[in-house]
Amino acid sequence: MEAATSPSSAQAALTDLREPWIQACITRDWDALLSMCTDDIVFMPHGMPSVEGGQVRPWLEDFPTIKEMSWDVGVVEEAGDIAFARGPVRQTLVMDGETVVMDGKYCDLLRREADGTWRFAVIMWNQSTA
Repeated sequence: MEAATSPSSAQAALTDLREPWIQACITRDWDALLSMCTDDIVFMPHGMPSVEGGQVRPWLEDFPTIKEMSWDVGVVEEAGDIAFARGPVRQTLVMDGETVVMDGKYCDLLRREADGTWRFAVIMWNQSTA
């Protein structure tokens, strides 16, 4: 799977990337997922240290199984070749044999690459409190 085509706006790119991202997470297709990311991607998961560089692939391999996932393209702000997006996220995960639903929020940073393609540079999320 190839990263999205090169929409002119980050909003359009996020709309195009949403379903491929979700499918890559559910099918654990980390190559597809990473094709939507910059080479220097940083994941900033809830309650954990940042994950980057050579730690990314092993961290993804150890990530809990995602049974379902949804996220809305909420607010997107763009300045030149950098954009950030934030909005709600919901994941149904299998953790220690238990199914867990996580409602949360995300704030991601995207960067437009030299070829015009928008890719995720920083992925950050946390769980909303009940």
